[in-house]
Amino acid sequence: MRSYSLKWRLVISLLLVFLCLWSIVFAWLYIDLQKRLQETLDQRLSASAHMVARLIQQLPVQAIHHELIQQPNKSADAENLIACEVSLFSSDISVGQQVLAKTRGAPANLSQQPSGFSTWQSGGIEWRSYVLRKGDIQIVAAERMFLRESLLQQILRSVLIPLMLSLLICTILIVLIIRREFKSLDDIAQHLSQKNLTLTAATQYLTDLDPRHIPHEVQPFVDNSTQLIQKLHHSLENEKVFTAYAAHELRSPLTAIKTHVQLAQLMAQHEASPKLQQNLQQADTSIRRYAELLEQLLTLSSLEHNKIEELGSTEVASVLRQVIQDLQPAYPALQSSLNIDWESLTSIQLPDFALYTVLKNLMENAALHAHADVISISMQDKSMIFQDNGSILDQTEMENLGQRFWRKSSQQPGHGLGLSLVKTLLRKYHYHLEFQAAQPHGLMVKLSPLSD
Repeated sequence: MRSYSLKWRLVISLLLVFLCLWSIVFAWLYIDLQKRLQETLDQRLSASAHMVARLIQQLPVQAIHHELIQQPNKSADAENLIACEVSLFSSDISVGQQVLAKTRGAPANLSQQPSGFSTWQSGGIEWRSYVLRKGDIQIVAAERMFLRESLLQQILRSVLIPLMLSLLICTILIVLIIRREFKSLDDIAQHLSQKNLTLTAATQYLTDLDPRHIPHEVQPFVDNSTQLIQKLHHSLENEKVFTAYAAHELRSPLTAIKTHVQLAQLMAQHEASPKLQQNLQQADTSIRRYAELLEQLLTLSSLEHNKIEELGSTEVASVLRQVIQDLQPAYPALQSSLNIDWESLTSIQLPDFALYTVLKNLMENAALHAHADVISISMQDKSMIFQDNGSILDQTEMENLGQRFWRKSSQQPGHGLGLSLVKTLLRKYHYHLEFQAAQPHGLMVKLSPLSD
């Protein structure tokens, strides 16, 4: 499951709610404003037509009619926003409907519109007109529809711009408020996500947190997490103490047993009892095996308790030669199975003892457990690569590599602590141990420094 940011999820949710709410309000405002603007401008058309009708009624209509017959119609010089036309209906068939006055820019078919309000087109321009008839006089008032649309857009723009600015200001305020309220949680997350944070430091940090700076909704989670980490910390400390104590306590009697077995082997050399010598040899092998187990447990305990040493550069080639020399008596065929690229071996940021322990355990793992015929060792940049042609490991076995006391089979020698010791040692000195399946079979182990 992918993680998500609670802060940004809250910000986005609030913004979506605001956008939906304001979109509904804006749509409502647009519809209502368009309707009211239409009614207001229609009333203006009607008022203009009635005003012209009252003015015409005060004039001598017969004189206007006679003058109109004698002279052609002339347009006014000024062009108005509202087109207006005044027509005279006469009973004289030869005269018919005569236009008394007409504004410039008015369409030619104004007098043909029906009474009342109507919307029509002329010359590709949409018009809205109002026709008023009083007696022999017809007054038509009309205006272009794009004027209404332009006016509506200007009004909406004057409303929309403050609305968008308020949305932007609300967004900034929401982000600032949420960042301020989540600051305590951000500090906790940032502190606990540090790479080199130890369990002891995490426990101490959670214990020292001021409850006044933690929200009530999060306080139970912090308290339970603190208790859980404290219990885990005490459990691990008890495990470390038990491991160190048991290893120290077992070292002395195991050394005494080993001394007695070696003395018994010397005494048995003078007796012709092969069975006794074989049993003593098996006892000596078991003692050495458990002595190695104790040394590994002591090393693990020491690594977990002691602080990291100052890192220094160590030559890989010299330490590798020492490891090969020390392993030669126990593994006579090791020398012939090694394929080492000596020219690629440079230096590595590990102490001498740490590099020695890592090389020794990895080579023993390849020779003893993987039964490899070829063990290749080389370096690329700052990484060291071990590769063998040993047994094939499935995905589950690859995932279990490096776990304490895990072995592929209970019949195999060893205690399952070698690779665990290597991982703990490398992690302490900021190195990463990576396992990959080699082709066509075998295992590739890569030691690489952790990126900053």
